[in-house]
Amino acid sequence: MKRARLKPYATDIKRNTQAHELYKLVYRLPENLSWLLVQPEIAKRPASKKKKRKEGMVTGNRFGVILEWEGVVVEDDDPDLEPRVWYVLSLEEAKSFPPDAVLKKIEGMRTDQAISEVLCWSEDPVEIQRLAARKEVIYQTLRGGYYKLQQGVLDFLNALVDFDIPIAIVTPRTRASLEEGIRTVGLQGYFDVVVALEDFCHGKPDGEMFEVAAEQLGLEPDVCLVFGNSNMTTESAHNAGMRCVAVAGRHPSYELQAANHVVRWLDQLSVVDLQRLANGEAIGRRGRESDMDMEIVMEE
Repeated sequence: MKRARLKPYATDIKRNTQAHELYKLVYRLPENLSWLLVQPEIAKRPASKKKKRKEGMVTGNRFGVILEWEGVVVEDDDPDLEPRVWYVLSLEEAKSFPPDAVLKKIEGMRTDQAISEVLCWSEDPVEIQRLAARKEVIYQTLRGGYYKLQQGVLDFLNALVDFDIPIAIVTPRTRASLEEGIRTVGLQGYFDVVVALEDFCHGKPDGEMFEVAAEQLGLEPDVCLVFGNSNMTTESAHNAGMRCVAVAGRHPSYELQAANHVVRWLDQLSVVDLQRLANGEAIGRRGRESDMDMEIVMEE
């Protein structure tokens, strides 16, 4: 089915204030994240859907883009959310709260994999699935229903659609959660492939999630560009035989140097840039320049 360029919209859904008292105690939006409540600016779209061929683009080569949902398409600037979720779950289940080193180790893993292989909370498959399902409920409760698109996402996605570049969206969350988020920000119709928790067995640093996306796009791994916002994503992409672009967002870009390229926002890359990256070419260091970090500090 041909993808349509739809009109995205933003919502200001309130966080769930009727949650369990324990959740209210644990959940707190840091003051420095108050900008999350600002209504995002919606990019204007060109009236014509006719595909535009930019000078210098190599049209004979086909490549695909694989985008992580949180931190790339929508903002994910609460690093304490996952620890809070594990904290609540550990209290409910009378388990020991994982130390920081363990929390770092299970970052990006499938929840059932983390519970059974790292935390060793249970060996019973039924119990493991129950705990994983409960963690997802806690996560959604604490996170609430608010989503905000990252800066530059709309322009970037529209450019990909204009050039008919295959797009996959991936997440270690459930399909229901991902699809709800896509509807919330109005991005239905943009993605050729949706890969969620139910579609792969091993989470990061294994590259299976990205391998599944490439297979469903009908592309070889070496022509797929993964977009993430962590070194764990870069490691997973490289394990899958793919190149990775790190999207720094509001975080220091120097922390993401393991990626093949680093940008502050997605719209810093043109389609020609993407083609060159897919071909294994270097496109400069504009996304790694130190003045980007200075700019972010000044904004705070």
